[in-house]
Amino acid sequence: MSAAVLITQMDIPAADEAEFNDWYTNEHVSERVDLPGFKSAYRFQATDGAPRYFAYYETDGLEALTTPTYKAILADQTDWSKSVMARFRNFGRICGLLAARAGRGHGAAALVVRATGGDALEAYLAAALTDAATAPLIVGGYLWRADPEATGDPDVAGGRVMVLEALEEAPLRQFASERLRPSDLAAAGAEDAGDASSVGYYRLISFMER
Repeated sequence: MSAAVLITQMDIPAADEAEFNDWYTNEHVSERVDLPGFKSAYRFQATDGAPRYFAYYETDGLEALTTPTYKAILADQTDWSKSVMARFRNFGRICGLLAARAGRGHGAAALVVRATGGDALEAYLAAALTDAATAPLIVGGYLWRADPEATGDPDVAGGRVMVLEALEEAPLRQFASERLRPSDLAAAGAEDAGDASSVGYYRLISFMER
């Protein structure tokens, strides 16, 4: 079980998508996973949601996201990285601590919930995660709490990201229709429950481990 995570998400113009995926697969992911304290990377593409690409990198702790080696890579990207990253749209980046985990597996389909709120929201999402992991075809998931200092962005304060994984999308949609409706999230204290990107569906497109 990883204690912390780096989450990224972005869109890319359709004309640049092939190069983006080439760069991400053959340079970016391995560059990150090889860093001290990084363990693995899971990368997803939206089937119904935004932004189109979502990834999480499991780490041993937040210190892995603040090491001099990591900071040096961020400050001095390769020419290819600079070229591709300049074309990102709707980019988001969060460093977070593990708040809850349920189940033991990973699946081809993922439900991603992004919300901002306090302890009540976290408790609601943690309980939903535990309940979901017992449903047929749902194999597990995570709930992370954004850390503004490690992220370097005070605006992420209160952010929660939940990823629930399953063998296929249908059970995720069923669970979301019962427990993760905008009204459910709002009642639990989510400040952005009506945001179109609060709940999205994704498919796993790559995995890499150290």
